[in-house]
Amino acid sequence: MRGHNRRFPLFLALAVILATAVPLSAGAEPLGIKATLILASDQPAAQDLRLDAVEYKLRRIFGFEYYKHYGEASAMVNVPGSTTLDLGHGFRLLIKVSGADGGFRAKVNWLRGDQSVLNTAVKMKRRTPVILGGISHEGGTLIVTLVAE
Repeated sequence: MRGHNRRFPLFLALAVILATAVPLSAGAEPLGIKATLILASDQPAAQDLRLDAVEYKLRRIFGFEYYKHYGEASAMVNVPGSTTLDLGHGFRLLIKVSGADGGFRAKVNWLRGDQSVLNTAVKMKRRTPVILGGISHEGGTLIVTLVAE
C-alpha cells in the first residue's frame, strides 16, 4: 500500500504538466495548404485533369489557351503559423497564416531562388482557390494557385 502512495505525487505532477501543456497548443488550428505552380502559354499542351477545378478561372483572368501543371507542394500549418512550400524549378513560397473573419489571411512571399518575385497578402477560405501570378517564364506566365483545406 505504501508503494502505491509514493507514486501518487508522480502521477499528480504528470497530470499538472499535461494540463498546462494542452492550453498552449489548443489555440492553434491546423490548416492544410496546397499550392500548384502552373505555366500558362499559347503553346499547345495536353489538358491536365489536375487543373480542372481552376482552369476556367485561369482562362477568364489570364486569357491563355493552354495551362500546364508545373509543380505543387502542400503542408499542414498551425494557425497562426508559417510554412515553406518548395514548388520545384527553383520556386518556393514562404507563407505566414493567421485567422481572419471566419477565414484565413496569408502573407505570401513567392521566391525564385533567393529573389522575391511576388510579395502579397490574401484572404483565404477553405476549398476556395486563390490565384497568384503571373511572372514571365519560358515564353509564358507562371501562376500559383493556393487552396486552404
